[in-house]
Amino acid sequence: MQLQTLCLLAPDLPQQKHFYGEVLGLPTQLLPTEELEVHLGFSRVVFRQAVPGTKPYYHFALTVPHNQLQAAYGWLAARTPLLPFLNGEPIADFPNWQAQAFYFYDPAGNILECIARFELPNATAEPFGPTHFLGLSEAGIVTDNVPRTGATLAKTHGIPDFCRGPKLPNFAAMGTDEGLLILTQEGRGWLPTGQPAEQHWLRLEGSHAGKSFTIEVGPNT
Repeated sequence: MQLQTLCLLAPDLPQQKHFYGEVLGLPTQLLPTEELEVHLGFSRVVFRQAVPGTKPYYHFALTVPHNQLQAAYGWLAARTPLLPFLNGEPIADFPNWQAQAFYFYDPAGNILECIARFELPNATAEPFGPTHFLGLSEAGIVTDNVPRTGATLAKTHGIPDFCRGPKLPNFAAMGTDEGLLILTQEGRGWLPTGQPAEQHWLRLEGSHAGKSFTIEVGPNT
């Protein structure tokens, strides 16, 4: 499954543009709709102005080459503070998922993750840089009923449960190694901070098994 466009709300678009464009060195542009577009490999993230006084936040993950997680960690650490994982460890190890990751915030308070999935054939010998953010790996979907939302996504779009799991009453992963939907119950803590998940408007466009899909969650406010 491929995650192609993720649309989110943000309280301060100039701050977001500086972070993604100047700090991370990613291509950005302001659209005629007064939205900020950030290009990440095969994906893009589009930030729309949030209602003044609101501070929506989300979780999403970026794929990096599976042999460059340590290089990515060093590159990001020189540019922005990184978040410790459990017990202060810098790197999260997910053996069941054949993946490792680390986390950081953007100026809007979004919990970003860089993840290397060892099953993906994306190794490179080039020094790590902005072009090695290969695309969106995960998009967090916050819901008041994880099983019901998962069943709806499976029926409507044919999105499968992730073969590596898990599938729990308050948390589930759906999709493939290339792209995952992370379904979480409202109020459940996001890794690595434990910050309770909140549902805010988002729109996600992607494709699975040759078919395009669009998912929209929450009120557009």
